[in-house]
Amino acid sequence: MDKSRLSIIVPVYNAEEYLDRCINSILDQDFTSYEVILVDDGSTDSSSLICDRYSSTDPRFRTLHKPNGGVSSARNAGLELAKGEYIMFLDSDDALLPFALDDMIDVVAGDDMVIGGYAAFVGNIPVKDVRPALTKTYRGADYPLFFQDNIRRNCEMLDAPWAKLFKRKAIGDVRFNESLHYAEDKLFVFTVMSRCSSIMTFSGAVYGYYMRPGSLGSDISSDRHIQQLQIFLPLYVEVIEALKERCPNTKSVLTLYRKEVIGRYICRLLNLYARRSTDMLTKENIALLYKYMDADPGLGIFSIRAGQVVNLILYKIGKPGFTVKVYKVTSFFATIFRKRK
Repeated sequence: MDKSRLSIIVPVYNAEEYLDRCINSILDQDFTSYEVILVDDGSTDSSSLICDRYSSTDPRFRTLHKPNGGVSSARNAGLELAKGEYIMFLDSDDALLPFALDDMIDVVAGDDMVIGGYAAFVGNIPVKDVRPALTKTYRGADYPLFFQDNIRRNCEMLDAPWAKLFKRKAIGDVRFNESLHYAEDKLFVFTVMSRCSSIMTFSGAVYGYYMRPGSLGSDISSDRHIQQLQIFLPLYVEVIEALKERCPNTKSVLTLYRKEVIGRYICRLLNLYARRSTDMLTKENIALLYKYMDADPGLGIFSIRAGQVVNLILYKIGKPGFTVKVYKVTSFFATIFRKRK
């Protein structure tokens, strides 16, 4: 790899409190042959000025100012400008860990994707460390082994585009879905991953993820969240099915549908319908979810965690209209209980 061909895309929106920390974490790297694309997504604070300050004093930095369109729009705008052979995404409220770029670049051997680990922080206190088990290349017949080695209890290592290098040619025409504001990161990662011919894992932590309250990820009980799940679900199903076709004998891939599509996302939707009153609880929406569940012929009452037994019993009864009536009753009492508390 030509080490001058790395593009780091940083979407920026009202990040004046964190932006210097983010950018300085790049400047503090020993590896210096990169371009940084700062995408100012219509910031109303001093973030725009901070971006301009860096891009006016360092030729490796470029700033794009655009109207606010969300983080997916900003990342996509950065992808259109990027010239690097490899792409790295860095959020403006996070930071690279020391030697991250050296560590990642050193292991690149023409792979379509390189996945490193990350450390999660609350404030400046580390609370979690998530990383691949091995530094290893998976290509050809070994490609399915990536999933066997790296998908554990859940897919948290693959939920976000950061702590990774993507070959620009491997990304191709894949872009972040701008109609999604929930799980759009995961959809992008899995879509690119399903098209890769080789994946490299690096067992070190390269990224500092700073967890903050009040993000969209905390909005998990509104009609907006239900709408986002309904947009995301068919797109994610399509990607999981593509991975199953590529890895037909890999247990960790074959179980993704049940664990992720059904256990994580469909059950979340069913729980929302059961606990809150919403006009989105319709026979048609329940029937669609049951259709996705039908795609898992081995799905039984106790296939998912115990807390989902009632949802699975209703599914096995197989009458969406009856399910709607049950959920309307349970959501009515759940609403009264919340008000009394």
